[in-house]
Amino acid sequence: MKKELVTGVIISASALLLFGACSKEEVKGKIENGQVTETSTSVELNDGEKADLDAEKVSLKDDGSFKEVVRGKENPKITFEAEYDTNWKDSSWENVDFEIDRAKIVEVDKIKDNEGNEFKGLLALRYYLENKGDEEVKIHPNKATVILNDGTEIKGDGFIDYWEDVFAKDKKKDGYVHFKFDKLDQIKDIKQIKLTFDGHKKGDDKDKVSHEYNVDLPLTPAE
Repeated sequence: MKKELVTGVIISASALLLFGACSKEEVKGKIENGQVTETSTSVELNDGEKADLDAEKVSLKDDGSFKEVVRGKENPKITFEAEYDTNWKDSSWENVDFEIDRAKIVEVDKIKDNEGNEFKGLLALRYYLENKGDEEVKIHPNKATVILNDGTEIKGDGFIDYWEDVFAKDKKKDGYVHFKFDKLDQIKDIKQIKLTFDGHKKGDDKDKVSHEYNVDLPLTPAE
């Protein structure tokens, strides 16, 4: 059976398992030309019973892009993923250089936020920020919107409880900013991501925004 997926996505199936004369093959590789071959998922045991051998899923804890959002005894598994190169840079706010060069989107089997709300989709953006000024700034992520090939828009929220929004004066910082989606099972159809960030100067009133970033990320499969 062949299934079309986004070029550049890495798919990994379970390792070789032996049950008497029965076995399951491992399928690993980078999708090329939009095609990947999948294997069946069950074998017959010696006593005649059948075991389900679904492809082994990678733990979200083991993905460096998302390790910050997994806490406690949670162990969500990645069921699908796509990674993209981006080329977004913005120096429009005085003395602040902001860059996003990588986007990774995953679908997981289960995960909850601090309020107990369950969601299925996660977005990690790798950023670099340099505050070249002589005063502290704060940058706060707002909404993220994923846009599909057919124009459908799926909105997500920032993981604000994990995000450190204070950027000290004359300092460089890099890391990941994360967004969550109730459902995101159309990863292969995503063509664009749009997001906003609010910038604040030290001493600003709570509701005052000194600068707003409108980020538009057309997606290119990562090499």
